[in-house]
Amino acid sequence: MKLGKQNEKIEWMQNDEIGSLVIEYNRMVDELAKSADLLAKSERESAWREMAKQIAHEIKNPLTPMKLSVQYLQKAWEEKAPDWEQRLKRFTQTLVEQIESLSSIASEFSDFAKMPKSNFEKIDLTKTIENVISLFKASNQIRFEFSCRDQHYVSADSEQLQRVFINLINNSIQAITEPEKGLIRITVKKMSDFM
Repeated sequence: MKLGKQNEKIEWMQNDEIGSLVIEYNRMVDELAKSADLLAKSERESAWREMAKQIAHEIKNPLTPMKLSVQYLQKAWEEKAPDWEQRLKRFTQTLVEQIESLSSIASEFSDFAKMPKSNFEKIDLTKTIENVISLFKASNQIRFEFSCRDQHYVSADSEQLQRVFINLINNSIQAITEPEKGLIRITVKKMSDFM
């Protein structure tokens, strides 16, 4: 008898000691089949739950910069910022990028819930970090210090790298108990062959 395989029942026509053993064996085959079905169903449900958590996480990533950008733009509007047009342009660019990211996630999910494939390219790490910091700066009391002596480039997927830094900063903000005294310090430096 094996779990997950079709176990054959035994046919025995006589009502003797062997017949009693055959009846018990056949009952165990039925029980094993039920257990295998329950286990398979439980594993499928667990896999779907895990996938749903992952998709929810992937969807939240683009929503954070979208929300921050809207708050930043609203603040600029209320304060009648002189560089309104420049801020509006940055806001529009951020919103379009994040909508494209959400669209990509939705497309991949419709292709049987795959995460987006990585699109590696040469990325200016300094610029990416500065862009992510600017999303958080306007709507937080927390101060940011970013130091980077030189331009650094990495081969990575732009959207995924941006999501990594958004997650790191989000986690840092959540870990700060007194936002008015909060400081997030980000440093990029080359160490041997690594940054």
